[in-house]
Amino acid sequence: MDEDRNRQVEMLHASLPTASYYDYLGLRPGCDYVAVREAFHERAQRFHPDRYVFSAGEDVKAMAYEVYKRMTEAYNVLCDPELRAAYDEARVRGQNRLSETARARRSSPEERQVASAFARIYLRSARVKLERQDLRGAWIDVELGLGLEQAPPLLALLDEIRNHPRAASVLGGPR
Repeated sequence: MDEDRNRQVEMLHASLPTASYYDYLGLRPGCDYVAVREAFHERAQRFHPDRYVFSAGEDVKAMAYEVYKRMTEAYNVLCDPELRAAYDEARVRGQNRLSETARARRSSPEERQVASAFARIYLRSARVKLERQDLRGAWIDVELGLGLEQAPPLLALLDEIRNHPRAASVLGGPR
């Protein structure tokens, strides 16, 4: 079992220069966020560096660490709608990963008040939709975010949507 896992780590490590984030997590482009999360957790559990502390040499431990870092990077990029869109564009240009600069998008103070990563995604998406005047889409995203966490920024954004001049006509009456 340990030898098989060590060989898998070595193969994943060898693919670092060429594998896409999708390849690294065993996913197809276009998959949803649930698939990304499940794939990451399954692979992270199998290839976490702590699993190699007593069963592998220093070389395999170092490879496991690098593999795990890339899996985490893939997860972070593919779960963030903006980073994922940037990554998919980069893949068209032949890049298998985003630059460190592109991945370093910082959370806004509003986003830092939301603990759940998925609730933050809904908050970000709702903000963008509201800016585009897509009230219904923004409202749906806020409601999905609130289903995960009753965070003040999500509640405030819901109020902002409800108080929008077009809210009654778009959302179907008072809410």
